[in-house]
Amino acid sequence: MAIEEARQARHDIRHHFVRLSTLAEQGDIEKIKEYLSAATGKISDYNLHFCENQAVDSVFGYYSTIAERENIPFHALVSLPADLSIDEINLCLVFSNLLENAIQASVKTEPARRKINVEVYPHHNHLLLIHVENTFDGKIQQKNNIFQSSKHSGNGIGIESVRHITDKNGGACDFTYKDGIFSAKIMLRI
Repeated sequence: MAIEEARQARHDIRHHFVRLSTLAEQGDIEKIKEYLSAATGKISDYNLHFCENQAVDSVFGYYSTIAERENIPFHALVSLPADLSIDEINLCLVFSNLLENAIQASVKTEPARRKINVEVYPHHNHLLLIHVENTFDGKIQQKNNIFQSSKHSGNGIGIESVRHITDKNGGACDFTYKDGIFSAKIMLRI
């Protein structure tokens, strides 16, 4: 629903600009002021904004757009402040790997089952809890407790990258799958 609202808002904004351009060409400043006043009251305050941290927000914005394009319902509750003590690059790598994997797995499932749910929130001021859940088609391969890539032969790189970052951080990660749902639970120290 949220993505549909954003699409509608972009559509409406284009029409507002056309109307304002016409009024500007006519040089009618009073009509422009009236129009802006009326339009401002109707503009939805919804946008593709997920959290206060700009780097993480842009990662979520990027992957939510891809999910929309692939017709995957994408629900994310991300509670992050603007400034974090954790390395932002590593944090963005964690999110990018998890969300890319979630999208790639969901695309392979039948459209009616597709979904990605994400929850990110601080816990006791020193931990960050991340939970990403997505549908998959039931074919997951592991070898020596390492997930195998669905794109090429050999180990999957994304989850191993998340494990590496989590280990370096002193955090923990757990990946489970059952009944067509893949679940990634990550705990990072912040």
